[in-house]
Parts: sequence; C-alpha cells; structure tokens
Amino acid sequence: MILTPAEYVQQHRDSFRIAFDFLNSHFPPDDSLSWWEQTAKDASEASIKAAENKLVIGLLIGIMDYLEDEWRQRRDGTA
Repeated sequence: MILTPAEYVQQHRDSFRIAFDFLNSHFPPDDSLSWWEQTAKDASEASIKAAENKLVIGLLIGIMDYLEDEWRQRRDGTA
C-alpha cells in the first residue's frame, strides 16, 4: 500500500516510538530464563499489535540482537 508523505512520516514516527518503548521497558537485559521468555513474548505481541508493519518488526529484531549483545557484554564483564 502506498501512503502519502505525511502518512509515511506518521508511520515511521509510530514505528520508532513502539521500538523505543519496547527497548526502554526491557533494558537492561536480565540473566534469567523467565526474563528472556517474557521479553520474547512481549516482542511478539508488539509486532502483532503493529499490524505487520515491517519497520516495527525489523526494529524489534534489531533490539533483540542488541539486548543479547548487551547481556553477553555484561555477563563477560566487558560492558
């Protein structure tokens, strides 16, 4: 679906807001399995809520990668 320039701006703004709020509510990453399970569930729910917005899905995937990297650095003492 082709959007107007203003609609794209709004969609991009909303996408980054969803991604930022998700990251903000899940940072810093935790060591526990329950934290990772809940974070994965929340990411899935956020992507469903975004109604297949590919930008949101891509941003959430990137955030999950970032959280994993951050967790590894903290675990290894390199953060």
